[in-house]
Amino acid sequence: MGDTHHDPTDHSRTTQPHAGIAMKDNFFWPGFILLAVAVFGMISTVVAAAYRHYEWLATTVLVAVLGTVAGALWLVVELRRVTRIESSSTPHTPTTGRASALPNAKSRP
Repeated sequence: MGDTHHDPTDHSRTTQPHAGIAMKDNFFWPGFILLAVAVFGMISTVVAAAYRHYEWLATTVLVAVLGTVAGALWLVVELRRVTRIESSSTPHTPTTGRASALPNAKSRP
């Protein structure tokens, strides 16, 4: 797929602007990793409480909260970056599409 840093939209494979954006634009991945760390922190909090290791509760809650906030913030910033790129670039129309597949088809009212 090459360099995706300048245009995160996959124009050649879809007509939907954000389809598959998490795989095409690799700047989303750190946010997903932080959310996975947050889930691990939540699971660790439950395990620490279940085994009555209360000395670990503050640490695991902190990991869960910071991971959630950081991951969500990362995804929001990245979505704003993608929106800014889309609004500043010229609209791209793919060379092949559904309309060109049926050139003689008439639209029904």
